[in-house]
Amino acid sequence: MAWQHTLYDASFRGIAFDYFGIDDSRAKSLATHQAPYADDAVIIDMGNNPKQISMTALLSGDDYEPTLDALIDALEAQGSGELVHPVFGTVNAVCASHSVKHDSDIVDGCTVEMQFIIAKPKRHTQYFKPEPMPTATQQADNLILSKPTQEMAEYQEQLDTMSNEVAVAQARSIPEQIRFNLRDIRMTLGTNLVRIDNLLSPPDWLGSIVSDVDSIVKMLPLGYDPMANWRRLFNQIKRIGNVFDSNDVAPLRRVGQVLPAAMISRGLLTVLEAEQRSPTLTPIDLVAITDEARASIQAAIDTIRNDEVIQNDHNLPIINIDITPVIADLKKAAAQLQTLVDAVINSRPPLITQTISVPSTWRLIAHQLYGDHNRATELSRLNRGLVDASNIMPGTQVVAYAI
Repeated sequence: MAWQHTLYDASFRGIAFDYFGIDDSRAKSLATHQAPYADDAVIIDMGNNPKQISMTALLSGDDYEPTLDALIDALEAQGSGELVHPVFGTVNAVCASHSVKHDSDIVDGCTVEMQFIIAKPKRHTQYFKPEPMPTATQQADNLILSKPTQEMAEYQEQLDTMSNEVAVAQARSIPEQIRFNLRDIRMTLGTNLVRIDNLLSPPDWLGSIVSDVDSIVKMLPLGYDPMANWRRLFNQIKRIGNVFDSNDVAPLRRVGQVLPAAMISRGLLTVLEAEQRSPTLTPIDLVAITDEARASIQAAIDTIRNDEVIQNDHNLPIINIDITPVIADLKKAAAQLQTLVDAVINSRPPLITQTISVPSTWRLIAHQLYGDHNRATELSRLNRGLVDASNIMPGTQVVAYAI
């Protein structure tokens, strides 16, 4: 079938126009090496130059001027646009030059000479968009501290209602013990000793200590190896241990048994929130941090199970020896943390392994894989630890997102 039966309506950036005369041309890109006074040369074929298209648009009619203005705006717009070639269909092109000619032979109209250069097709890359973390009725750290805090508060209330000397002495000693141990905790963490006004309220002083973790995590430097900073923080919290382990007040001792797990859980939650905004850790790093948090929760469970609480002094309030609710909350917290980490990891594309074939840098690899050299930082983060990231040698296997 002849081309006259299959012509497309010509347009550029959606502005349609009539036309006559279309020239398509393409030249070779040649490198010429010629010696002085030599009549011949070595010609190296470097491929083809971009295809060039010359078209003449015809605009006529009483209302041609608005169409002309719209076409000129489309031709002068920056970047490439969609050109519908009458014979070859849609191509991606840049207008290199154009000229408008008004002639007495065309009344109420004009011609527009246009020269286009075919551009590389735009690469459409679909990026993963992080989904919000699943919401929970109670965060893991609050869940861990819920039952021990409640038991401690009820124990102090019962002490206040008792008038015997043993109960009064213990009621007076508890705030001093808490103040002394909180000082040790904050010295280990390296945080400021912010005054706590109400040491008789477990939610107040426990909330203050756990919130210290938030401030520490937010100030951690996210340099070459941010994972080292997280490990340093978790090791500091582990050194705190059970600060109340030698205390004869069973509810206070139980608070100390779960406190490190609550603090590490709060740190993990803060890390996950930061990862949603600006990723700095790899999926492997996130799994390692989660393992640390779950290990601290398991350690709290083991400590509680091994702590034999016996009520010997009937001058003191009755102690709750049922540890089932406390352990159940610890297990729920561990499951919640695992769910949140899985959600963060699954919100990112799957990881693949690429083998480098030529000496490269992260920017070159990012351009090759994604067509976007700005993703070099992402590749550097996923492959933290290469000896020389500025000269990645052939045969090196690098980890990258699939998209």
